[in-house]
Amino acid sequence: MRHAADPPTLRIDPDEPSSWSEARDEAAARLDEGEIALLPAEGLYGYHVRADRADGIDRLHALKPRGAGKGWILLLEDPASLERWDVTLPSRALELAKRHWPGPLTIVLPASGSIPETLRAADGTAAVRCPGSRFLLAVVRAAGGLLVSTSANRPGGEPPANLEDAARSGTAVAVDAGPLSGLPSTVVAVDGGTIRMLRLGAVRLADLGGDQT
Repeated sequence: MRHAADPPTLRIDPDEPSSWSEARDEAAARLDEGEIALLPAEGLYGYHVRADRADGIDRLHALKPRGAGKGWILLLEDPASLERWDVTLPSRALELAKRHWPGPLTIVLPASGSIPETLRAADGTAAVRCPGSRFLLAVVRAAGGLLVSTSANRPGGEPPANLEDAARSGTAVAVDAGPLSGLPSTVVAVDGGTIRMLRLGAVRLADLGGDQT
């Protein structure tokens, strides 16, 4: 049941780009205003704000507080989007990006000093991904090329694969793409030629190649 605090909900067919324009444009407009958009990602619904809007980051922190030093995931239009923050993907990470992006692989890498402290983890890293969801990638492009993302859990709940299971209060718009796979992105850190698995997800370990720990 929709409550008074719930945002407007727009429905799309994730396989039909012709159904996306209203939802994409509305989400981008709210993101441009520093608001939070509840959007479908690869396998889960998540909160999203523009990475260059401090007011949006503050709203996201208030809605879903992070543990001390824990960073967010940055969603990119393409690897070149990192250049505005003086970040270059190391060669092994670039190989993974070329093979798996756009797609559900999040790569953790050292963050430059140009990346705001609010977007970095305590160890000085940042987590980045070019999303495999074609709709979400379209929103990233429409909203400036860099978004911040985190799953839209209810307090103490599991990351939601259905919009009705997501916590909507505090968001400005919600996009319903129906039930998703429930699989999060795989998260890896790359150190030289070694890939360190941080979270198993939609990309399988065997698909990563190279030395793994």
